[in-house]
Amino acid sequence: MSYDLRVTNQLAASLIMNSNRFFSDKCKSEEKVGEAWPRRVVTGLQPTGELHLGNYFGALRRCVQLQEQGDDVMVFIADLHSFTGRQEAGELQPRTLQVAAAALAAGLCPERGVLFVQSAVARHAELCWLLACLATHARLAHLPQYKEKAAAIKEVPVGLLLYPVLQAADILVYRGTHVPVGADQAQHLQVAAQLVRTFHHRYGRAFPTPRALLPDDGSDRIRSLRDPSKKMSKSDPDPKSRILLTDSDDAIRLKIRKAVTDFTPQVAICQYFC
Repeated sequence: MSYDLRVTNQLAASLIMNSNRFFSDKCKSEEKVGEAWPRRVVTGLQPTGELHLGNYFGALRRCVQLQEQGDDVMVFIADLHSFTGRQEAGELQPRTLQVAAAALAAGLCPERGVLFVQSAVARHAELCWLLACLATHARLAHLPQYKEKAAAIKEVPVGLLLYPVLQAADILVYRGTHVPVGADQAQHLQVAAQLVRTFHHRYGRAFPTPRALLPDDGSDRIRSLRDPSKKMSKSDPDPKSRILLTDSDDAIRLKIRKAVTDFTPQVAICQYFC
């Protein structure tokens, strides 16, 4: 019995040593490559509600434009991220399909890029755990988005704190170099860059440092129709605050007439949305 245990321990030690040698050699070989990581754009869409005009201009249209200019674009439906909020059983799957349909309808071409569901790739969660062991509570709890959302919740879920770490894993697992983000997400990308530096310092170079692709036309800050101080959001309790991609013409006209910024009863087509 003792002999079997000794053999088992030797085998385990050998496997660990080989794994460490493989990882070390892999990092060393990647260090020789230099900074010339192939350009790859990675972004995700949450299936937490129906997509609205802000989602189209801030995410869908930008991904289509990047794809048309020849970028390697990977778009995933971030169903794991949606669990930071309460999800009703049976609703997530149809919402996931709706987001996929909206991405294809917006012009995203699966033959020139990749469209997939986040939870279908286990390495997102696996890398998230490894990066979480490198992150600090103080850094994550300092983020404005976390403090804002945590202030409105009596019992704050740990997933809300680790949200930026999973975002970093989403990007780094595919060695993404560029991420289309809005100004409110720029700090989350800084967390990803910090995790890359920490990983490289401890284990060797394995990931590129992702860079933000910030819009220069204000498309990431489409305002709420009911409160212009806030951006259009799926989580706003007032359905008249946003224009859904599935809204009829009559519903859109009604929402625009009810917008707090309107000063005339007529509906005028803004050149920006054409």
